[in-house]
Amino acid sequence: MKKIEFLVPVVLIYAALATGCGQKAGEATPDAAAPAVSAPAKASELNLFALDVGTSENPDGTVMPLTQFLPTEKIVASLRTRGAANAVPVTAKLIAMSNGEVVGELKKDLTLTGAATTNLGFVRQGAGNWALGRYVVEVTIDGKPAGRQEIEVTQTLPEGARPRAGAKA
Repeated sequence: MKKIEFLVPVVLIYAALATGCGQKAGEATPDAAAPAVSAPAKASELNLFALDVGTSENPDGTVMPLTQFLPTEKIVASLRTRGAANAVPVTAKLIAMSNGEVVGELKKDLTLTGAATTNLGFVRQGAGNWALGRYVVEVTIDGKPAGRQEIEVTQTLPEGARPRAGAKA
């Protein structure tokens, strides 16, 4: 009698697994209550391999990485990614470290393959200038933390903080 009591649940589990294994990969079990809607598949193979923060794009699409900014400058988060993406949501937030306030948030759905650079530019609206202080740029890809970079907005830049225009490297 004990063998039969044990075998019944095992047979039921095996039958359920065999039924589920008969489906094609990526195919969901039909639900009578849910309408059939086909959504584009999102690739989770997109990786952020560099996050640079600067003021403007270089000809190759990257930015010169900076850590200090003036209150009037545009702050550009440059995301260098590799992998594949099909409408994968990417978010960059600019957060004041003094109080945790999100002072800028940019969202973009990425569809790409291979290596790519995507720039998201924060421009202060309303009051016009960024408040002096420390900030952090936080990037998420498909809702998961992908990178962060701390920066500072300062009234003046120290000598050598930026290359001089026309200076040879």
